[in-house]
Amino acid sequence: MIIENEFPVLEYSTERDAVINPGKKEESFPRLCIMTFFGDVFESFIEKHHGEIIGTYASEMKKFHAYRVSYKETDLCIIQAAVGAGSISIMTDWLYGKGVEVLLCCGCCGVLADIPEGDVIIPVRALRDEGASYKYLPPGRYIDLNKEPVGIFEQVLEEYKIPYIECTTWSTDGFYRETKEMVEHRISQGCQAVEMECSAMAAIAQFRNKIFGQLLYSGDILVGSEKYDDRNWYANLSAREKIFQITLESLIRF
Repeated sequence: MIIENEFPVLEYSTERDAVINPGKKEESFPRLCIMTFFGDVFESFIEKHHGEIIGTYASEMKKFHAYRVSYKETDLCIIQAAVGAGSISIMTDWLYGKGVEVLLCCGCCGVLADIPEGDVIIPVRALRDEGASYKYLPPGRYIDLNKEPVGIFEQVLEEYKIPYIECTTWSTDGFYRETKEMVEHRISQGCQAVEMECSAMAAIAQFRNKIFGQLLYSGDILVGSEKYDDRNWYANLSAREKIFQITLESLIRF
């Protein structure tokens, strides 16, 4: 059944079967999967642990290879994340179709508060300001993230004595439309972080009855009276390695 709306992006189909479905086909992936946006960390890990290619997500952008690795006697899958809700939603659904049951993702975000660079952030709710989530769930302002990964992230971070914050993140398609007035508007709605993928991935997991969780580190800051400063977020290797390791340690507890 089609739920009609004046605005096309808010129209929703209740039919679960699609023209093209993300079926398993010939591959069957491990049930645990870590996804990271950090190409440098990704390449280093698969080299160190002798990753074996088990499938390829092909796009016009490039070929994203999924690897099987053994970490602490646990069989898991690892893949580099595509950027943007539209791209990563297809990759996420593809992974679930290959047999992944638990998907944990680590990345970076902009912050809407005075949060030091490199600090660990656990999104517990995401504002749905992107398009992909509306193809999987009926319209809504927010989506709550699965509490199980949040709880495991907390346990691991506390064991390692790493401070963290939990927050509502703003997931948006409009990278170049994060205007000052919109930033202030989102802050007034309780958002402390901004990224491009979280709400879409959470919606797909909920639709498919799978598990998804995300860890972020504080990158650029979008507030303050000074000129915009990206804080060199893309070169913060120590934060990238730390957040990846925490995500990895959390994954093997499922």
